[in-house]
Amino acid sequence: MKGRAWLPGACLAASVLALSVMLFGRLSHPLLWQDEGETAMFASRVVAYGYPKVHGERNVLYEFGANVAVGIKESVDAYIGTTWGHFYFAVPGWLWAAGTDEPYARTLRMRLPFAAAGALGLAVLVAGVLPVFGGDRRRALWLAAAFAALASVSVSLLLHLREARYYPLLWLLTAAILAVHWRYAVFGRSRTGAWVLSIAALLVLVFNVFFQAWFLFAALLGGERLLHALRAPAPAGGRWRLAGVGVLPIAVSAVAVAPLVVFFETVQIAASFREDLGFGVRQVAANLGEVALHFARHEFLVAALAARAAVLVAGRAARRRGEALPLPEARRISAFLLAFSAGWAVLSCANPLVYERYFVILSPLLALSFALDGAVLLEAAPRLGPGAPRRAWGTVLAALVALAVLGAPARPADVRGRIEELVSPYRGPLDFAVEYLRAAYPEPERLVIATNYANHSLMYYLGSHVIVGLNLSNIRRDRELSPDVVIPRRRWPRGLAELDRFLAAGRFRAVRLPVRDLHFNNVPALSRSRSVPDPHRFRTAHEEDPERQLVLFVREPGAVSPSGPPPPAGAAGAASRAAGPP
Repeated sequence: MKGRAWLPGACLAASVLALSVMLFGRLSHPLLWQDEGETAMFASRVVAYGYPKVHGERNVLYEFGANVAVGIKESVDAYIGTTWGHFYFAVPGWLWAAGTDEPYARTLRMRLPFAAAGALGLAVLVAGVLPVFGGDRRRALWLAAAFAALASVSVSLLLHLREARYYPLLWLLTAAILAVHWRYAVFGRSRTGAWVLSIAALLVLVFNVFFQAWFLFAALLGGERLLHALRAPAPAGGRWRLAGVGVLPIAVSAVAVAPLVVFFETVQIAASFREDLGFGVRQVAANLGEVALHFARHEFLVAALAARAAVLVAGRAARRRGEALPLPEARRISAFLLAFSAGWAVLSCANPLVYERYFVILSPLLALSFALDGAVLLEAAPRLGPGAPRRAWGTVLAALVALAVLGAPARPADVRGRIEELVSPYRGPLDFAVEYLRAAYPEPERLVIATNYANHSLMYYLGSHVIVGLNLSNIRRDRELSPDVVIPRRRWPRGLAELDRFLAAGRFRAVRLPVRDLHFNNVPALSRSRSVPDPHRFRTAHEEDPERQLVLFVREPGAVSPSGPPPPAGAAGAASRAAGPP
């Protein structure tokens, strides 16, 4: 292999190509689900008002909870259920998407900047560890190729990185923080002042993307620096100085985000969630179990732990021979990645709500830890195995490949499913509803639509006035309206009574669409849980049973509502006949 100088670069190119196809393929499908629709709609408010305003000329953007006093800054009518980084980041994509009326083209343009940010984060992370090879370009290319190959089959990660939400941005910032930290703490290539300012600035951005992550980074990075100071071979005074320097970037960022904590009412919102949802030690344990099971089934947890154990065993054997394992910096970073991942998981599970998206940044960290320990074992193989060095090297390589493939039992099905949805794009209930309404109503922006879920997405694609919603946040005023279309989502009981009130007060005709009425249009989460009863689907859920189909109720021609005209009889009738019997 030494004579094949082209091989590492070719493998890297092939891995990057596979990763690009798996990540960027079919960004246009399916249409934006509820949370992504919220991103798009708040981006429109940023364009119109300069910030995420809750009340617009017609639509109300608020699905944070039933108590509107918690998630709205009433003095400026601003949404404070989350910080706003991803809303501002979405503005260029929203402006680009505004140039077309085709729903799938708009979807691609909204998602592409987020997916690009996720891809950049993967590149930043692997670039941050390449100095472990001391400038050896060939070995660096091999590691980059291995990491890209692992990322290309990390389907949970890929599905999250293509979402028009904060997840890709948080991942990019995470990768940047780790790369900057390793440059200073592991490789010694950065001055203290540059490290302090860089980490502090990145932490401020983290707060503005996902404020919970700021507290996790503060605890984990601060704890690592304090532990480093405690272990330093220095007098007590020197260790105190190291400890002070170690927490300095966290302190600087804390000063910077303090006004934001006040504005976004972070403490009050967290307290309200705990009070409403309730929590205890048993719940933390249950959350940890769910997270561990997900990473064992779908990600590189088993492989990373096995490779780390092998490195520890090999290191002990080497020390008995008076030797040391190669790549000490790689071993140090791998240990850091596993400790960081464990700390993130434990602290995040103290949140009453556990979603895959809260932990998805750990997927590439586990993959990188596995790749680094694999590199250590391959470097040490000629000294570890019996017989010829080539045989030992081949044995270790085969073991690593087996771990990567078999270490997650759900991975083959995940990869097959992802490839299948690349070939045959998935369409969810929202896709069918938007297609029908665009065909039946030449001017969907004149409609009033009552629904109890996916209201943000309907606003985005149709421009309609959408009422009721998941949390009934504007229900008193909504009751004064007479909708043209009612879309009851039976998987979400809250709000169905309000929709029944509208149906009882008017003349509507049922239109059944040949798709199952699912919880979501689709979500990136692969694991079923209490929070996600209907995880990601790779195939369209076509449905022939009328009792399980998505049903739209459209106002009968001639039954004019005060909100707008009825649909053209011919168009609505044709679409209804195509969709199925009423």
